[in-house]
Amino acid sequence: MAPLPFIELQGVSHTYMIGSPFENLALNNVSLQIFPAERVGIIGTTGSGKSTLVQHFNGLLVPDSGKVIVDSLSIDRNTKGADLAGVRFKVGMLFQFPEQQLFEETIYDDVAFGPKNMGLSDRDIEERVVGALE
Repeated sequence: MAPLPFIELQGVSHTYMIGSPFENLALNNVSLQIFPAERVGIIGTTGSGKSTLVQHFNGLLVPDSGKVIVDSLSIDRNTKGADLAGVRFKVGMLFQFPEQQLFEETIYDDVAFGPKNMGLSDRDIEERVVGALE
């Protein structure tokens, strides 16, 4: 039996500022599958929709039309916060300019930010931080 995709988009479209003079179609009928352990690069010019696409992977944005499925969970406007939190434990994001996203006073504290916000114990946080930094 073939493995199921971990992330799947089916005909996803997303428009910013619908109904305003600044309305902008950022994604138009995008379909893709990303399988477990697969590595995918997303490239394109500024304004081509890369960030908009990736923000659908963990529910930061939801599609205007189409379907986003992450680890068998469908993400749409009705997806509950607890479900989105679970997805965000599985799908992390790194932004284009990481030097602009560092905000803690030490590298250790910055790396620990995500695990702390996941509610992990101090021991688990330390294990994750040390592992990531190694």
